[in-house]
Amino acid sequence: MKKLLFIFGILGLGLTSCNKPTTACIEMSQASVNAGGEITFTSCSEEALSFAWYITGPTGAPENNIGWSEPTFTRAFSVSGSYQIELTAYQKYSFIGEQDIATATFTVN
Repeated sequence: MKKLLFIFGILGLGLTSCNKPTTACIEMSQASVNAGGEITFTSCSEEALSFAWYITGPTGAPENNIGWSEPTFTRAFSVSGSYQIELTAYQKYSFIGEQDIATATFTVN
């Protein structure tokens, strides 16, 4: 009986120690691109199943009002300036559960 309790105790510790927090992470194919060039954005997030991306750039940039939900996407940029991309990584599907936010900047020349 003691062996059985010991085994269940060890299994219980193993299951609780695997519950890692959601950590958002952004990878970009490049941090600077000429106008008309493309950048690929990839989530390198850990313990995340859904994603919400938003880009904020110069006034009038068409990307300012668009969001993406794929783990990876590619976008071309036509307006020169400095941009910021924000990724919210969610632990579960449908944008629920624990979440974390990462940001990165890039330049369009």
